[in-house]
Amino acid sequence: MTAESKMNSFRKGNALGLCNIPSRLLFPVEQHTPVSFQDAMLLGGITPDGMELPDGKDKCLGRWWLRIHADDYLIRGVADLGFYGKLKVFLREKGVKDDEWSYAYLVTAPRFFGYAFNPASFWFIYNSDHELTRMITEVNNTFGEKHMYLLDGSNPTGPLRTPDEETLDPPPSKTTFADSWTKEFHVSPFNSRKGGGYSQKALNPFPSPDSIPAMDITITLRSSKEHAKIVARLFSIGAALELETLSWFHMIKFIAAWGWVGFMTFPRIVKEAYVLYFRRGLDVWFRPEVRASSLGRMPSQTECFLQKVFRDYLFHVVHHSTNPFCINYETAIPDKPKDSVATTHRRGREGDVKMLDLRVFTGAFYSRFVHYAHTWEALDRECLVADERNRTLWISEPVLLPLLLPDSALDKLKEVEQQWSRSYLDELRWTVLKKLRCPPAKPAYPITPKAVELQAEDIREHSFSELDRFVRSPFGSLYAGSYRRAVTKLFLAQRYTLGFEEIIDLFDLSLRVTLCWLGATTMGSFAQAQGHSHNITSSSSLCLKFIFFGLCHIYGLLKGYK
Repeated sequence: MTAESKMNSFRKGNALGLCNIPSRLLFPVEQHTPVSFQDAMLLGGITPDGMELPDGKDKCLGRWWLRIHADDYLIRGVADLGFYGKLKVFLREKGVKDDEWSYAYLVTAPRFFGYAFNPASFWFIYNSDHELTRMITEVNNTFGEKHMYLLDGSNPTGPLRTPDEETLDPPPSKTTFADSWTKEFHVSPFNSRKGGGYSQKALNPFPSPDSIPAMDITITLRSSKEHAKIVARLFSIGAALELETLSWFHMIKFIAAWGWVGFMTFPRIVKEAYVLYFRRGLDVWFRPEVRASSLGRMPSQTECFLQKVFRDYLFHVVHHSTNPFCINYETAIPDKPKDSVATTHRRGREGDVKMLDLRVFTGAFYSRFVHYAHTWEALDRECLVADERNRTLWISEPVLLPLLLPDSALDKLKEVEQQWSRSYLDELRWTVLKKLRCPPAKPAYPITPKAVELQAEDIREHSFSELDRFVRSPFGSLYAGSYRRAVTKLFLAQRYTLGFEEIIDLFDLSLRVTLCWLGATTMGSFAQAQGHSHNITSSSSLCLKFIFFGLCHIYGLLKGYK
């Protein structure tokens, strides 16, 4: 079943929704909420009419112009499971058994011509007796981060609670679903993550299998003093239309009426933020890093590459440790969300295998890690002594780190790296990287007063980090050039463009285009001169012109491209 909805204004407007059993229907809805363009879809399991939807068959649903993709929801990186499969995995991780639910409906913002901006999604979860027993409120912010609140309706009006404080027995069947929970996620810079919580009340859209679908969802954001700060509502106001049977005329009419709404959601949020900050003078809370219960933003291409380097470095450290280790590693990379690194058996190494769990909250960890010259320093500042709002990494047993990272192992890596021969040009490129090394961007929430920070500033010489030495050694030589270019770009961005890599990419592209233009212009003028003169050009002038012609290639060679 599918349902979509939209918003005509930021605070209030008409919308359109889509729902079906078993076909897809459109119905108009109205919302008093910043949540935009919604879609509801029956996802996998056994439908009320007895039809079974197997795992993986529902990873992309809808028509060519209006679709939802499983990869956009719940946990990342397992889109092939489909909606039903991903929901099953998520509920299992939260302690909900498979026999406690049968099917679910999703109210969300679909991709309109491939684009969607979706602040919130709502999952309605039913058991085999068609009872609404649970809901999931999936919240996304403008930074690409998300959090899923699993609700069981056990605390409709009581004091605020965390999502983990759930009862094992689901509530009885009812026409409305209500629950309250504490705030775990940073959504707006005008609201702190600390204190307060949410209350949610939703009409059961299908109180019986043959009922007419209707939506009515109200969310109240409450302050730490239990005062209502924001009340948002989404509800249907008209009969449903069948999506699959829409004619071309009605489809074009629908697109003309509603197609622009999803694209305008983000600009409207920016406009309202401008009003709140410059005209209303509201206080601003800087974005904290997500907690372990949330999902960080999507990693950049550079961070995905650096994750592979970091994983190989971790593999090297574990396999050269004198103590047997097994590390379970959550990467924050959608393509491979979980990994493990275990010590292979080696003669002379005895003792119990030490278990260590690492969880990277956000891809920013990798782009920050390369700024540190020492692994210990990186782990300290990103996890161990960092403010909870600044942490990009979680370590289960920090006391095991001295066994995993002994000074002797790092000294041995340095010795191997120094014995590996490199060309003069390669060594020059590495020297430039070393000179450019700088601290990562300061965290949003400092852990020490400014004066203490200045006293504790690292005054050691710029040096190669342990990760640099690993890549400079035979162990990481295969991607040494790619690593060097990626890290150099990060350092340049941090030093000169406020951390924006895109500006460095734009400058790089502009320089290459300019060099190509100079080369083409030089050779053009040379050919024109030769056509009007019978004199033989001197060898030095000819060499100079060919150098101009090859400037772009020389620039690529200096960067390390072959």
